[in-house]
Amino acid sequence: MSREQFAELIRWKSFVWLVSIINLCFMLPQLYQLWTSRFSDGISLATLVLLVLIQGSYSMHGFFLRDKPLLWGNGLACLVSVVTLLLV
Repeated sequence: MSREQFAELIRWKSFVWLVSIINLCFMLPQLYQLWTSRFSDGISLATLVLLVLIQGSYSMHGFFLRDKPLLWGNGLACLVSVVTLLLV
């Protein structure tokens, strides 16, 4: 069985889309806390900056590979992280 056949058998594309959505939702609780309470204690700026760099890099990787889950999942997650970073 080839790698492509195995990926199709286990529905790999669907799994990657699910992980992309989870990645997007990852920072939403932090964003909600900042938006509603303006309380930013316990949120690390260094972690947020690294997260933005990683998510932005993977989004660009998805762009260059024409991989929509990587592009959109990480791009939107990066956007949420940037908004969170700006609110901190």
